[in-house]
Amino acid sequence: MFSQASENALRALTILAGCEQGQWVLAHDLAELLNIKVHYLAKVLQTLARRGVLESHRGRQGGFRLARPAQTITLWDVVAELDDVSKLEGCVMGEDTCSDETACPLHTLWKDLRTKFKEKLQNTTLQQLADFPRLDQMTCSCPDRNMPGHALMCRERQLGIAAQKSGT
Repeated sequence: MFSQASENALRALTILAGCEQGQWVLAHDLAELLNIKVHYLAKVLQTLARRGVLESHRGRQGGFRLARPAQTITLWDVVAELDDVSKLEGCVMGEDTCSDETACPLHTLWKDLRTKFKEKLQNTTLQQLADFPRLDQMTCSCPDRNMPGHALMCRERQLGIAAQKSGT
């Protein structure tokens, strides 16, 4: 449904949305948490920074953070910056002209699905993704599991434990 860039961006921005507002997170740390190549993720995040969805700051104390509160950034804001959403307007069967007047066999079905899909993307925020209860969060026994940024810290701890066990 989404490009790989949009999928990875949504995963990374969901983590950023779970952090304390204004907290900087390194692309390297996000890439490690998500098991994504850091150079690829950094390029995607830089694109979103240039387009105003993220802020970026170079250096060890820098990284990326949301440019505005997570409850004001919709999935559409992210996907529209990375994917060619104009394809949603085209004919699902590839017809040159497809409208209510010159409909293809799937026109009505696609029109309804497209409308609902766009509305969901435009009405779902990064905060809603960050607040979604995930199995790893529900089974976490950390005393601070309800604190902002907990998911990121808990994943970092889990990675640290996994790295210690593997000897790296």
